[in-house]
Amino acid sequence: MYIGYLSKQTGASRKAIYLYEEMGLIPTPLRKGKYRVYAPEVVEIVKTIKCAQSLGFKLKELAEILQSTSARQWPNLEGIAEQLDWKRRALQEQIDSATTQIRLLDELRQRLAESPSVWECEKSR
Repeated sequence: MYIGYLSKQTGASRKAIYLYEEMGLIPTPLRKGKYRVYAPEVVEIVKTIKCAQSLGFKLKELAEILQSTSARQWPNLEGIAEQLDWKRRALQEQIDSATTQIRLLDELRQRLAESPSVWECEKSR
């Protein structure tokens, strides 16, 4: 299939598809004259890439996952589960950090309400 059809099937822009190809996320397509001809299975790969991006994965992370697999195939379920667990831990760390910052902001606001002349920011409690 040509890139226009692949784009319509996946919702990925042509520019994104070229980038996926350049990064090795999708197989290099065959050529028919000056046109790229993508294999049908590329549709599912592009949809998977877009899904992973919507869950917070960066293209560089996906490329690293693929580099650890043989024959540039998607990793097995165990490899995917490990990456999902890693991403979940990273997000949880961000949530914990933001929660701490919110608590400190609330404490500072309370101190200011009690004594408006005090602007003292403690780093942790």
